[in-house]
Amino acid sequence: MRTSTILILALAGTSLTAAADDLARFEGDSNARTPMFEPASPWMLYWYTQSDNELPKTFELRLYEADSGKYVGTIIQQRIVANGKKLFEEPGRYQVDVVAGNLDWTLVVSDISGEKAARLIRESKGRPTLGESADKHARQVAESRFESWRPVDDETLLLFAADETQGFRVTFEAPCRGLQDASALTFVSSGVGSDGELYDSIMLDDGTQCRFARVVPTVFD
Repeated sequence: MRTSTILILALAGTSLTAAADDLARFEGDSNARTPMFEPASPWMLYWYTQSDNELPKTFELRLYEADSGKYVGTIIQQRIVANGKKLFEEPGRYQVDVVAGNLDWTLVVSDISGEKAARLIRESKGRPTLGESADKHARQVAESRFESWRPVDDETLLLFAADETQGFRVTFEAPCRGLQDASALTFVSSGVGSDGELYDSIMLDDGTQCRFARVVPTVFD
């Protein structure tokens, strides 16, 4: 009942309905340039790709300043179906050129606080505080630690080990609208640990991403 994903750090293009905490969402299945988006603070770009064919894949993201058209840089180049994210510290007005072959893609732009941006930078440099390390651990679950899942409602997801007597109770940073009726989920990786991929969020079929607030080990009756 679950689909695993690969994490690669980078950015993410025609529009989807945006969730309350997202600045912009874009989606497509071919080459495109996104409309302008304007983060007012540090921002995170998430991308998701999927495909139902075995043809060779191409996916590349290039960032441009919207007003001047100046090329800022290439964010990601990949030849596989994979999801990822990248932090940007500078606010501004931007567009993204997407080069895509034989896959569908979704890009999500989210404003984040300066405090969260600073924490992510420390983590990327391997210098998180003890409190931040503990908090991050409490918002992740390893791929090998569960075999199946079941939503309770749009705010709670249960993850079950193979014997279904143990697992995890997951809550979200904000209600995950549509989770209760979901028949398939994509688990999004935040890195790799000793037990395999470490998941910190899920994505629904419509591209909505729901980030974990708490992952609590649980014994089920």
